[in-house]
Amino acid sequence: MYIPNSFREDDVHVLHTLMQRYNFATLFSQVDDEPFATHLPFMLDPSRGTYGTLIGHFARANPHWQMLQPDKTVLIVFQGAHEYISPSWYTTQETVPTWNYAVIHAYAKPRLIHEPEALRPIVTDLVHLHENAFEHPWDVEYAAPLMESSLKAIVGVELTIDRLEGKYKFNQNRSTEDQEGVIAVLETTTSPNAHEVAAIMRGNLAK
Repeated sequence: MYIPNSFREDDVHVLHTLMQRYNFATLFSQVDDEPFATHLPFMLDPSRGTYGTLIGHFARANPHWQMLQPDKTVLIVFQGAHEYISPSWYTTQETVPTWNYAVIHAYAKPRLIHEPEALRPIVTDLVHLHENAFEHPWDVEYAAPLMESSLKAIVGVELTIDRLEGKYKFNQNRSTEDQEGVIAVLETTTSPNAHEVAAIMRGNLAK
């Protein structure tokens, strides 16, 4: 991906934090010279490999997994907070609008998982990851009668990341006054997305 130096983010901890917060990502591969994409929730194990390991699963009915090859790299894209930025928020307004955003590209070779004993923890851990955020989480054991048939309907995938690219485009190329103007407007909106963009920008200025 094209990343100007002012927008490049190489801190693996920062990248992992975004990948865990926005873990619903898109896996791309090339099939017969045509792009193919599947949207999947991923778990990240940051302790496995230099850049971590992603774990998820496909529906077995999805033909995409059959097209993956263990020696061919796939691309997984994570999209974080993003917002439209108006020139009217700058001190100097003789410029053009832009878009502030955070995005990560992870490159890895896939390893498919078919064994039920290996698939079970993938499913239960993913459920726990999200259910634990609720006051009254649903227990995966409620689905125990369906578990065996459900496991037959999926294919797991494990992706040890070979390369990470992070692009955090948040007006770093503008003056401090312009950045503060953008932050001030974003913080007055009712959009949680805008508030997160503003928080990231404040963190950049604090550095």
